[in-house]
Amino acid sequence: MATIKLVDLKKNYGNVPAVKGINLSVADGELIVLVGPSGCGKSTLLRMVAGLESVTSGVIEIGGRDVVKAEPAERDIAMVFQNYALYPHMTVRGNLEYGLKNRGTKREEIDRRVAAAADILEIGPMLDRKPRQLSGGQRQRVAMGRAIVREPAAFLFDEPLSNLDAKLRVQMRVEIRRLQRRLKTTSLYVTHDQLEAMTLADRLVVMNGGLVEQVGTPVEVYERPATVFVAGFIGSPPMNLIALDYLQQQSPGNEIAVPVGTDLVGIRPDDMVLTTPDEPFLTLNAIVELLEPVGGESHLHIRLAGSEQLAILRVAGRPAYAEAAEIAVFARTGDLHPYNRQSGRRTD
Repeated sequence: MATIKLVDLKKNYGNVPAVKGINLSVADGELIVLVGPSGCGKSTLLRMVAGLESVTSGVIEIGGRDVVKAEPAERDIAMVFQNYALYPHMTVRGNLEYGLKNRGTKREEIDRRVAAAADILEIGPMLDRKPRQLSGGQRQRVAMGRAIVREPAAFLFDEPLSNLDAKLRVQMRVEIRRLQRRLKTTSLYVTHDQLEAMTLADRLVVMNGGLVEQVGTPVEVYERPATVFVAGFIGSPPMNLIALDYLQQQSPGNEIAVPVGTDLVGIRPDDMVLTTPDEPFLTLNAIVELLEPVGGESHLHIRLAGSEQLAILRVAGRPAYAEAAEIAVFARTGDLHPYNRQSGRRTD
Protein backbone atom coordinates (compact mmCIF):
# COMPACT_ATOMS: atom_id res chain seq x y z
CA MET A 1 0.00 0.00 0.00
CA ALA A 2 1.12 3.59 -0.55
CA THR A 3 0.17 7.23 -0.73
CA ILE A 4 -0.24 9.11 -4.01
CA LYS A 5 0.72 12.77 -4.28
CA LEU A 6 0.24 15.05 -7.28
CA VAL A 7 1.97 18.44 -7.29
CA ASP A 8 1.04 21.10 -9.87
CA LEU A 9 0.45 18.39 -12.47
CA LYS A 10 -0.13 19.67 -16.00
CA LYS A 11 -0.76 18.14 -19.40
CA ASN A 12 -0.90 19.99 -22.71
CA TYR A 13 -1.72 18.60 -26.12
CA GLY A 14 0.17 21.06 -28.27
CA ASN A 15 -1.14 24.45 -27.18
CA VAL A 16 -4.30 22.98 -25.68
CA PRO A 17 -4.19 22.45 -21.89
CA ALA A 18 -6.03 19.30 -20.76
CA VAL A 19 -4.94 19.27 -17.12
CA LYS A 20 -4.16 22.67 -15.62
CA GLY A 21 -2.14 22.25 -12.46
CA ILE A 22 -3.66 19.59 -10.19
CA ASN A 23 -2.62 19.27 -6.54
CA LEU A 24 -3.95 16.20 -4.72
CA SER A 25 -2.90 13.87 -1.91
CA VAL A 26 -4.39 10.37 -1.58
CA ALA A 27 -3.89 8.76 1.81
CA ASP A 28 -2.76 5.17 2.27
CA GLY A 29 -5.78 2.90 1.77
CA GLU A 30 -8.08 5.73 0.63
CA LEU A 31 -10.47 5.48 -2.32
CA ILE A 32 -10.59 8.77 -4.22
CA VAL A 33 -13.10 9.20 -7.05
CA LEU A 34 -12.39 11.66 -9.86
CA VAL A 35 -15.73 12.76 -11.28
CA GLY A 36 -16.73 15.24 -13.94
CA PRO A 37 -18.20 15.56 -17.43
CA SER A 38 -16.57 14.18 -20.56
CA GLY A 39 -13.49 16.18 -21.50
CA CYS A 40 -12.81 17.52 -18.00
CA GLY A 41 -9.37 15.85 -17.80
CA LYS A 42 -10.10 13.08 -15.29
CA SER A 43 -9.07 10.16 -17.51
CA THR A 44 -6.00 12.04 -18.72
CA LEU A 45 -5.03 12.60 -15.09
CA LEU A 46 -5.44 8.91 -14.29
CA ARG A 47 -3.41 7.87 -17.33
CA MET A 48 -0.59 10.20 -16.27
CA VAL A 49 -0.52 8.52 -12.86
CA ALA A 50 -0.43 5.14 -14.64
CA GLY A 51 2.39 6.25 -16.93
CA LEU A 52 0.27 5.87 -20.08
CA GLU A 53 0.40 9.62 -20.78
CA SER A 54 3.47 11.83 -20.61
CA VAL A 55 3.54 14.72 -18.15
CA THR A 56 4.04 18.29 -19.37
CA SER A 57 5.12 19.43 -15.91
CA GLY A 58 4.62 18.61 -12.24
CA VAL A 59 5.31 15.76 -9.84
CA ILE A 60 3.70 12.34 -9.32
CA GLU A 61 4.73 10.50 -6.16
CA ILE A 62 3.63 6.93 -5.36
CA GLY A 63 4.77 5.70 -1.97
CA GLY A 64 7.00 8.77 -1.62
CA ARG A 65 8.85 8.03 -4.88
CA ASP A 66 8.75 10.42 -7.87
CA VAL A 67 7.58 8.25 -10.78
CA VAL A 68 7.15 10.88 -13.51
CA LYS A 69 9.98 9.33 -15.56
CA ALA A 70 9.28 5.72 -14.52
CA GLU A 71 7.78 3.21 -16.95
CA PRO A 72 4.25 1.94 -16.14
CA ALA A 73 5.63 -1.46 -15.04
CA GLU A 74 7.94 0.29 -12.56
CA ARG A 75 5.19 2.21 -10.75
CA ASP A 76 3.73 -0.67 -8.70
CA ILE A 77 0.17 0.05 -9.80
CA ALA A 78 -2.57 -2.05 -11.41
CA MET A 79 -5.18 -0.58 -13.73
CA VAL A 80 -8.72 -1.77 -14.48
CA PHE A 81 -10.08 -0.52 -17.81
CA GLN A 82 -13.65 0.02 -18.97
CA ASN A 83 -13.26 -2.47 -21.86
CA TYR A 84 -11.85 -5.20 -19.56
CA ALA A 85 -8.68 -5.59 -21.73
CA LEU A 86 -8.71 -9.39 -21.40
CA TYR A 87 -6.78 -11.68 -23.75
CA PRO A 88 -9.56 -13.50 -25.68
CA HIS A 89 -7.42 -16.56 -26.55
CA MET A 90 -6.53 -17.22 -22.89
CA THR A 91 -8.64 -18.79 -20.17
CA VAL A 92 -9.56 -16.81 -17.08
CA ARG A 93 -6.68 -18.52 -15.27
CA GLY A 94 -4.33 -17.60 -18.09
CA ASN A 95 -5.41 -13.95 -17.93
CA LEU A 96 -4.85 -13.87 -14.17
CA GLU A 97 -1.43 -15.52 -14.41
CA TYR A 98 -0.05 -13.65 -17.41
CA GLY A 99 1.37 -10.58 -15.69
CA LEU A 100 2.88 -12.64 -12.87
CA LYS A 101 4.59 -15.01 -15.31
CA ASN A 102 6.11 -12.06 -17.17
CA ARG A 103 7.56 -10.81 -13.90
CA GLY A 104 9.15 -14.16 -13.17
CA THR A 105 6.96 -14.98 -10.17
CA LYS A 106 7.40 -18.52 -8.83
CA ARG A 107 4.73 -21.09 -9.73
CA GLU A 108 3.58 -21.71 -6.17
CA GLU A 109 3.22 -17.97 -5.56
CA ILE A 110 1.23 -17.58 -8.78
CA ASP A 111 -1.10 -20.38 -7.71
CA ARG A 112 -1.56 -18.82 -4.27
CA ARG A 113 -2.43 -15.40 -5.65
CA VAL A 114 -4.78 -16.71 -8.33
CA ALA A 115 -6.60 -18.88 -5.79
CA ALA A 116 -6.92 -15.93 -3.39
CA ALA A 117 -8.27 -13.60 -6.10
CA ALA A 118 -10.69 -16.25 -7.37
CA ASP A 119 -11.99 -16.74 -3.82
CA ILE A 120 -12.41 -13.01 -3.17
CA LEU A 121 -14.25 -12.43 -6.46
CA GLU A 122 -16.10 -15.77 -6.56
CA ILE A 123 -14.78 -16.67 -10.01
CA GLY A 124 -13.30 -20.07 -9.10
CA PRO A 125 -15.74 -22.05 -11.33
CA MET A 126 -14.82 -19.82 -14.30
CA LEU A 127 -11.03 -20.31 -14.28
CA ASP A 128 -11.03 -22.65 -17.28
CA ARG A 129 -13.44 -20.60 -19.41
CA LYS A 130 -12.53 -18.12 -22.14
CA PRO A 131 -13.67 -14.47 -21.86
CA ARG A 132 -16.25 -14.96 -24.63
CA GLN A 133 -18.02 -17.47 -22.39
CA LEU A 134 -18.51 -14.89 -19.63
CA SER A 135 -21.09 -12.15 -19.03
CA GLY A 136 -20.06 -8.53 -18.80
CA GLY A 137 -20.09 -8.59 -15.00
CA GLN A 138 -18.00 -11.77 -14.92
CA ARG A 139 -15.46 -10.25 -17.32
CA GLN A 140 -15.18 -7.21 -15.09
CA ARG A 141 -14.54 -9.46 -12.10
CA VAL A 142 -11.73 -11.16 -14.03
CA ALA A 143 -10.28 -7.76 -14.94
CA MET A 144 -10.28 -6.83 -11.25
CA GLY A 145 -8.78 -10.22 -10.39
CA ARG A 146 -5.90 -9.54 -12.76
CA ALA A 147 -5.24 -6.34 -10.82
CA ILE A 148 -5.55 -8.04 -7.43
CA VAL A 149 -3.05 -10.82 -8.14
CA ARG A 150 -0.33 -8.25 -8.70
CA GLU A 151 -0.74 -7.05 -5.08
CA PRO A 152 0.09 -3.48 -6.17
CA ALA A 153 0.64 -0.38 -4.10
CA ALA A 154 -2.37 1.26 -5.78
CA PHE A 155 -5.38 0.43 -7.96
CA LEU A 156 -6.41 2.72 -10.82
CA PHE A 157 -9.96 2.33 -12.19
CA ASP A 158 -10.86 3.98 -15.52
CA GLU A 159 -14.69 3.99 -15.75
CA PRO A 160 -14.81 0.22 -15.16
CA LEU A 161 -18.62 -0.01 -15.05
CA SER A 162 -19.57 2.09 -18.06
CA ASN A 163 -20.11 -0.93 -20.34
CA LEU A 164 -22.50 -2.69 -17.95
CA ASP A 165 -26.28 -2.40 -17.78
CA ALA A 166 -27.92 -0.50 -14.91
CA LYS A 167 -28.58 -3.54 -12.68
CA LEU A 168 -25.05 -4.89 -13.09
CA ARG A 169 -23.55 -1.46 -12.39
CA VAL A 170 -25.27 -1.40 -9.00
CA GLN A 171 -24.03 -4.92 -8.17
CA MET A 172 -20.46 -4.24 -9.29
CA ARG A 173 -20.41 -0.92 -7.46
CA VAL A 174 -21.10 -2.77 -4.22
CA GLU A 175 -18.48 -5.40 -5.04
CA ILE A 176 -15.79 -2.83 -5.82
CA ARG A 177 -16.43 -0.94 -2.57
CA ARG A 178 -16.45 -4.15 -0.54
CA LEU A 179 -13.26 -5.31 -2.26
CA GLN A 180 -11.44 -2.04 -1.66
CA ARG A 181 -12.39 -2.03 2.01
CA ARG A 182 -11.22 -5.61 2.40
CA LEU A 183 -7.88 -5.11 0.64
CA LYS A 184 -7.33 -1.54 1.93
CA THR A 185 -5.43 -0.69 -1.25
CA THR A 186 -4.99 2.98 -2.19
CA SER A 187 -7.29 3.60 -5.16
CA LEU A 188 -7.99 6.27 -7.78
CA TYR A 189 -11.30 5.76 -9.56
CA VAL A 190 -12.57 7.73 -12.58
CA THR A 191 -16.23 8.06 -13.54
CA HIS A 192 -18.60 10.54 -15.16
CA ASP A 193 -21.52 9.06 -13.17
CA GLN A 194 -22.08 11.21 -10.09
CA LEU A 195 -24.23 8.56 -8.36
CA GLU A 196 -21.41 6.04 -8.76
CA ALA A 197 -18.98 8.63 -7.41
CA MET A 198 -21.12 9.47 -4.38
CA THR A 199 -21.61 5.85 -3.33
CA LEU A 200 -18.01 4.69 -3.80
CA ALA A 201 -15.78 7.52 -2.64
CA ASP A 202 -14.05 8.19 0.64
CA ARG A 203 -13.47 11.61 -0.96
CA LEU A 204 -14.65 13.11 -4.23
CA VAL A 205 -12.54 15.21 -6.59
CA VAL A 206 -14.93 17.13 -8.84
CA MET A 207 -13.19 18.24 -12.04
CA ASN A 208 -14.19 20.68 -14.77
CA GLY A 209 -12.16 22.04 -17.66
CA GLY A 210 -8.90 20.50 -16.45
CA LEU A 211 -9.20 22.00 -12.97
CA VAL A 212 -10.34 20.73 -9.58
CA GLU A 213 -13.56 22.47 -8.55
CA GLN A 214 -13.88 20.84 -5.10
CA VAL A 215 -12.41 18.06 -2.96
CA GLY A 216 -14.36 16.61 -0.03
CA THR A 217 -16.38 13.70 1.28
CA PRO A 218 -19.55 12.94 -0.69
CA VAL A 219 -21.65 14.46 2.11
CA GLU A 220 -19.52 17.65 2.22
CA VAL A 221 -19.69 18.11 -1.54
CA TYR A 222 -23.45 17.50 -1.64
CA GLU A 223 -24.35 19.67 1.34
CA ARG A 224 -21.97 22.57 0.56
CA PRO A 225 -21.13 22.70 -3.16
CA ALA A 226 -18.20 25.10 -3.45
CA THR A 227 -19.04 26.37 -6.94
CA VAL A 228 -21.98 26.83 -9.27
CA PHE A 229 -20.60 24.00 -11.42
CA VAL A 230 -20.50 21.53 -8.52
CA ALA A 231 -24.00 22.60 -7.43
CA GLY A 232 -25.34 21.79 -10.89
CA PHE A 233 -23.35 18.58 -11.35
CA ILE A 234 -23.62 16.77 -8.02
CA GLY A 235 -27.13 15.67 -7.14
CA SER A 236 -29.90 14.01 -9.13
CA PRO A 237 -31.92 15.94 -10.04
CA PRO A 238 -29.36 18.79 -9.96
CA MET A 239 -29.67 21.85 -7.77
CA ASN A 240 -31.98 24.63 -8.98
CA LEU A 241 -30.08 27.90 -9.52
CA ILE A 242 -32.27 31.01 -9.38
CA ALA A 243 -31.40 34.71 -9.67
CA LEU A 244 -31.54 36.46 -6.30
CA ASP A 245 -33.38 39.50 -7.67
CA TYR A 246 -36.15 37.23 -8.97
CA LEU A 247 -36.58 35.64 -5.51
CA GLN A 248 -36.72 39.07 -3.90
CA GLN A 249 -39.39 40.24 -6.35
CA GLN A 250 -41.51 37.15 -5.78
CA SER A 251 -41.32 37.23 -1.98
CA PRO A 252 -41.96 40.81 -0.88
CA GLY A 253 -41.83 41.18 2.88
CA ASN A 254 -39.74 38.02 3.30
CA GLU A 255 -36.17 39.09 3.93
CA ILE A 256 -33.59 36.93 2.15
CA ALA A 257 -30.47 37.16 4.26
CA VAL A 258 -27.50 36.28 2.06
CA PRO A 259 -23.81 37.32 2.15
CA VAL A 260 -22.57 40.36 0.27
CA GLY A 261 -21.82 39.53 -3.36
CA THR A 262 -24.63 36.98 -3.73
CA ASP A 263 -26.65 37.26 -6.93
CA LEU A 264 -27.50 33.59 -7.52
CA VAL A 265 -29.23 31.20 -5.13
CA GLY A 266 -29.22 27.40 -5.21
CA ILE A 267 -32.13 25.30 -3.90
CA ARG A 268 -32.05 21.50 -3.90
CA PRO A 269 -35.10 19.76 -5.46
CA ASP A 270 -35.65 18.09 -2.07
CA ASP A 271 -35.85 21.52 -0.40
CA MET A 272 -38.60 22.95 -2.63
CA VAL A 273 -41.90 21.74 -1.16
CA LEU A 274 -45.63 22.01 -1.83
CA THR A 275 -46.78 22.70 1.75
CA THR A 276 -45.84 25.67 3.91
CA PRO A 277 -42.88 24.86 6.20
CA ASP A 278 -42.82 25.69 9.91
CA GLU A 279 -39.57 27.66 9.51
CA PRO A 280 -39.15 31.00 7.64
CA PHE A 281 -39.75 30.39 3.94
CA LEU A 282 -40.06 31.88 0.47
CA THR A 283 -43.16 31.51 -1.68
CA LEU A 284 -42.79 31.03 -5.43
CA ASN A 285 -45.64 30.90 -7.92
CA ALA A 286 -45.06 28.46 -10.75
CA ILE A 287 -46.61 26.67 -13.71
CA VAL A 288 -46.41 22.88 -14.06
CA GLU A 289 -44.45 21.83 -17.14
CA LEU A 290 -44.17 18.07 -16.61
CA LEU A 291 -44.72 15.41 -13.94
CA GLU A 292 -42.12 12.66 -14.30
CA PRO A 293 -42.83 9.45 -12.31
CA VAL A 294 -39.65 7.83 -10.94
CA GLY A 295 -40.66 4.71 -9.00
CA GLY A 296 -42.04 5.66 -5.59
CA GLU A 297 -41.48 9.38 -6.19
CA SER A 298 -41.90 11.93 -8.95
CA HIS A 299 -39.92 14.82 -10.36
CA LEU A 300 -42.13 17.85 -10.81
CA HIS A 301 -40.78 20.15 -13.53
CA ILE A 302 -42.02 23.73 -13.16
CA ARG A 303 -41.53 27.15 -14.74
CA LEU A 304 -41.34 30.01 -12.28
CA ALA A 305 -44.09 32.57 -12.90
CA GLY A 306 -43.10 35.66 -14.84
CA SER A 307 -39.87 34.14 -16.14
CA GLU A 308 -38.41 31.41 -18.33
CA GLN A 309 -36.64 29.94 -15.29
CA LEU A 310 -37.18 26.20 -14.95
CA ALA A 311 -36.88 24.25 -11.70
CA ILE A 312 -37.41 20.70 -10.42
CA LEU A 313 -39.00 19.42 -7.21
CA ARG A 314 -38.69 15.89 -5.85
CA VAL A 315 -42.12 14.87 -4.51
CA ALA A 316 -43.46 11.67 -2.94
CA GLY A 317 -45.76 9.39 -4.93
CA ARG A 318 -47.55 10.58 -8.08
CA PRO A 319 -49.44 13.79 -7.30
CA ALA A 320 -52.21 14.64 -9.76
CA TYR A 321 -51.00 17.87 -11.36
CA ALA A 322 -52.14 18.73 -14.85
CA GLU A 323 -49.71 20.36 -17.23
CA ALA A 324 -50.01 24.18 -17.24
CA ALA A 325 -51.58 24.13 -13.74
CA GLU A 326 -50.67 27.10 -11.54
CA ILE A 327 -49.22 26.12 -8.17
CA ALA A 328 -47.31 27.63 -5.26
CA VAL A 329 -44.04 26.10 -4.04
CA PHE A 330 -42.10 26.92 -0.89
CA ALA A 331 -38.46 26.90 0.17
CA ARG A 332 -37.03 27.41 3.65
CA THR A 333 -34.67 30.35 3.74
CA GLY A 334 -32.24 28.23 5.74
CA ASP A 335 -31.88 25.83 2.80
CA LEU A 336 -30.57 28.42 0.34
CA HIS A 337 -27.06 28.13 -1.15
CA PRO A 338 -25.59 31.56 -1.98
CA TYR A 339 -23.32 32.08 -5.02
CA ASN A 340 -21.77 34.83 -7.06
CA ARG A 341 -22.52 34.35 -10.75
CA GLN A 342 -19.34 36.01 -12.04
CA SER A 343 -16.85 34.15 -9.82
CA GLY A 344 -18.96 30.99 -9.78
CA ARG A 345 -18.15 30.44 -6.09
CA ARG A 346 -20.06 30.33 -2.80
CA THR A 347 -20.28 33.59 -0.94
CA ASP A 348 -20.61 32.16 2.58
